[in-house]
Amino acid sequence: MDGFWVQVLIALVAGACGAGVVLAASTGRRRTAPAPLPQQPAPAPPVQAQLVQVRPQDRWLHDVRRCEQAVQRAAQAVEAVSSAQARQQLHAVVRRMDAELPNVRALAELGRGLTSTGSDEEVLHRVRGQLEDAAVRFGMVTDHVLEAVVELVADPDLNRVHHQVVVLRDQFPLLRPMSAVFGPTSESAPARTLLPAA
Repeated sequence: MDGFWVQVLIALVAGACGAGVVLAASTGRRRTAPAPLPQQPAPAPPVQAQLVQVRPQDRWLHDVRRCEQAVQRAAQAVEAVSSAQARQQLHAVVRRMDAELPNVRALAELGRGLTSTGSDEEVLHRVRGQLEDAAVRFGMVTDHVLEAVVELVADPDLNRVHHQVVVLRDQFPLLRPMSAVFGPTSESAPARTLLPAA
């Protein structure tokens, strides 16, 4: 019997060793390659060595954006009005403002074109003044629309709103005519006379 138990014991040890080898081999096959470490970005060169390409600010576009934002602010304020009649009257003002935006954009394009061709400084100055004036006037009309909306919320008086809309409509057109830009200055403007009928 002693020989039998020795053989059983040897068989158990051999089986355990074999199982250990198989287990180690199978885990080694399943082990994946370690994930590569993320690469660190290269250090940035010193600020002095960087060449920064900065486009010069488009001074013509700035005033166009001011006008567009004024129209958007006015439209958003009018949308908050609960009275349909008051909202409709105030929308008429916003539509008039919006209708003048293409003229503002055309004026900015004109100024940009004159700048690139190196045109007369006096004309450029007048175009610039016209565009700045338009931005101010758009902002003022928007401020009046906002005031009307606030007053309407505080005291819903449709007659007062109608009166304010009439006053605002009298402010249009917000842009002066192009003759103010290209026409002769007032000191040197020749007197205009009507031609006699033939």
